[in-house]
Amino acid sequence: MWLAEAAHEALAGQGALVLLAGEAGVGKTHLAEAAFADGPFLRGSASLPGGAPYGPVVAALRQRLRDAPDVLDACPLRAHLALLLPELGPAAESSDRATMFEALRSALAAVSPAVILLDDLQWSDSATLDLLAALAAPVRELPLLLVAAYRSDEIGRGHVLRRLRADLRRARALRELLVTPLDAAATRELTALALDADPGPALAATVLDRTQGFPFFIQELVAVLQADRRLTAGPDGLELLSDADVPIPETIRDAVLLRMTGVTEAGRAAAEAAAVVGPEFRLDLAPALDELLETGLIVETRPGHAAFRHALVRDAIYEGIPWRRRRDLHAAFADALQFGGAPSGQIAAHRLAAGDRDRALDAFLAAARELAYVHAHRDAATAALQALDLWPDGERTEERLTALDDYAHSTELAGDLPEATRALREAAALRRAASHGGAALAITERRLAALYDLQGDRDHALLARRAAVVAFDAASLPGEAAAERLLLAGYGQSAGRHAEAADLARAAQADGERAGRPDLRARALGLEGVARAKRGDYAEGVETIRVGLALALEHELTTEAAELYQRLATAMETAADYGGAREALSTAVGLCELSGASGQEYVCLSCMAYVLRELGDWDQAAQLSRELGAGEARPDDACVADGILGAILAYRGDTRAGEPLLLRCRATAMRLDVVSMDVDSSAALAWVAAHAGDRSTAAEHARHVLARWERSEDHHYAIPGLRYAATVFAADEDLARSRATAEALSTIAAGTGHADALAALAHALAEVALAEGEADAAADKLSRALELHADLELPFERAQIALRAGVALAAAGRREPALQRLEESYRTARRLNARPLAAAAAAEFERLGEPLERRLGARAAQQHAAAGLSRRELEVTRLVSLGRTNREIARELFLSPRTVDMHVRNILAKLSCRTRTEAASRAAELGLLGG
Repeated sequence: MWLAEAAHEALAGQGALVLLAGEAGVGKTHLAEAAFADGPFLRGSASLPGGAPYGPVVAALRQRLRDAPDVLDACPLRAHLALLLPELGPAAESSDRATMFEALRSALAAVSPAVILLDDLQWSDSATLDLLAALAAPVRELPLLLVAAYRSDEIGRGHVLRRLRADLRRARALRELLVTPLDAAATRELTALALDADPGPALAATVLDRTQGFPFFIQELVAVLQADRRLTAGPDGLELLSDADVPIPETIRDAVLLRMTGVTEAGRAAAEAAAVVGPEFRLDLAPALDELLETGLIVETRPGHAAFRHALVRDAIYEGIPWRRRRDLHAAFADALQFGGAPSGQIAAHRLAAGDRDRALDAFLAAARELAYVHAHRDAATAALQALDLWPDGERTEERLTALDDYAHSTELAGDLPEATRALREAAALRRAASHGGAALAITERRLAALYDLQGDRDHALLARRAAVVAFDAASLPGEAAAERLLLAGYGQSAGRHAEAADLARAAQADGERAGRPDLRARALGLEGVARAKRGDYAEGVETIRVGLALALEHELTTEAAELYQRLATAMETAADYGGAREALSTAVGLCELSGASGQEYVCLSCMAYVLRELGDWDQAAQLSRELGAGEARPDDACVADGILGAILAYRGDTRAGEPLLLRCRATAMRLDVVSMDVDSSAALAWVAAHAGDRSTAAEHARHVLARWERSEDHHYAIPGLRYAATVFAADEDLARSRATAEALSTIAAGTGHADALAALAHALAEVALAEGEADAAADKLSRALELHADLELPFERAQIALRAGVALAAAGRREPALQRLEESYRTARRLNARPLAAAAAAEFERLGEPLERRLGARAAQQHAAAGLSRRELEVTRLVSLGRTNREIARELFLSPRTVDMHVRNILAKLSCRTRTEAASRAAELGLLGG
């Protein structure tokens, strides 16, 4: 039997989490009990709504504690367990979700080896299901089998169990057994066991028809027929009496109610009271419960406690209670639970069922607080929402505001950011309408802004932060206002609105001065300095940053000093001083490591990846980008890493891997209004399209670069993008836009005077001249661009300019200088492993009739002739062109399929192709398939 084998493996040390699914009454619990009858077996069941957090797991642990009170004494997190199991003694004053999960894991380890059945999880609290998802991996190291059983017919589309199944599937840890109804033969066999006699054909057919093979219903139906003596012996087994007036129950509920026909009024009342209490109840609830024990409707689960024989028995009895009596019973039990100090969730459920909305509201609020205390945040949010839904219009405004704040906190921690946002928006509106402004409103707006940021909604985040500034100003809290202004200044800087950023930074400095906060003043000086440098006031901007840095160092503000070194590096980038930027960032990273400022360290390392790429250290830049992207950062935070890695891969010819990263980077940058990565990724995408021969797409990306720069005050990050856009527009014979990019670069050059801007301007003007047939002028301008580039450490930029200079010089009839520039471009491209650029330079040599072997060497000639493919890659290419699969190629070349797959991916990258068919066609065009 599959479950028995799983239990055997688990008890031997190979633990597992298994889901056991099936419709109500199909026999899940009986199957589990039968499979684990010979081993250590614990059980906990989920309660109806309002149950305690981690209820099924706690119930199983409590069962073990009754037999061995000291079993959890050695648990290192015993005080945290005491928050859920008060009988363990003093509880920890506070905890967190991770610690609570670890405490429960250690408790399960302490009760191992064991099989634990967690039943009826369709009613489970969310905390239990979150715990199970977290335990899927650790339980493999324990001699423990967790069996999570649930009714598959009671989990709708939004049920939390579906999230557990999805989490387990993603982790490749989903092991699930679906229990189905019995077939005709098995139904007949179970009927015979229940009757202790063989059923006749007619009776067997009737049982199958009425029960559809559900074991619980079979047993109930047989019990009714036996109790009412409705069976008689026939020639082939027991059959129904032929009396037409004998009723046969149609449903499970009918069968249960028929079994209660002989129960006294006191017994019926006790059954109804027990059904209202829940799955388990005390036997001293009513004296008549002894009668139910005798009939088999309930069973004793442990001394002094009982439960219905099956949850469906309880359901049937509960549904038959007249609604007025049902409400009275719920009200009475709510009072009893409150007197006994039961969890507020249980009290709330009974109050609501009793129709007492006001007291249910208060109980749900208390339940939300209790659940949040043990970090059952999804359940806390559910309880708080139930309270908010019961709230009378226009009443108890202060309490509702507190409830909304708590609800937003729980939903945020549960990961439901849109719902947390909705709650805080209501809270902000209430505070404004009811004149509850000041600090409370400001904090609400700040929380809203943070939520919008987490969701990538920069526009609404800006509005919320501005509202927070106004409210903090009104509450005379200059330090808090300064912090928000700094964030707004950062937004402005990212969007290329440097004047706005500088104004906000200066206002933040004044706020920081009033608040006596040197940390805020130092940060504000850094932001102001960057804004000034980016607007062209480089010397003044750097000096402003250094003043802020001196202030931070004077007050031993390590984290702020790290931020200011990063700001200094950004300012240096604007002057194309990438060597200086690298040194400043190295210092910044060291300070981050010293202070433990992981968020600031991520920013510094992202900037470092950009600087390394510009300096031509592509391997290190790519590795750093991969590490940043593989961490726990949100996709929004990985924007820079995506763009840098995507560009390097594309420039090296691996567009299949690079282009998706560039597209993702640009989408994120556009949504967050980050001008630097927007234009950077768009320029790289234009380069990819142009080298693939797609002039239309290249021009589209180039137009985006030009349009984005026109909407910003950026004087640095747009330079390389505008330079390349001029080349694209000229190739597309769009001279109007070529001139527009030259004018943009002229504006930047005039404002900064930096060599990179002047070189880019010369390049753009040269492209216009070359397109107009003025080859001499174009050659002179590109030669000037290279002169300006002489002191800049920007090898890829220079290699591109050198290539265009070689083209222009050749057009002007200056062969030898042209060959020199093409050789420079080629050798730099090969050093960077920028295969497409190297191929373009080699193609220009061929166009000029210059033998590659004489100018660049035999190896370069061979690589160009083979499109950069190695001997083995050429062999694979030829076989691919013949339609061979990777496995067939592997057999023919005596390679592993994995090695062949690697070769095919390299071939596609080197030939700039997306498919094997496209690669075969391209190889044929290049003459690589002959011989």
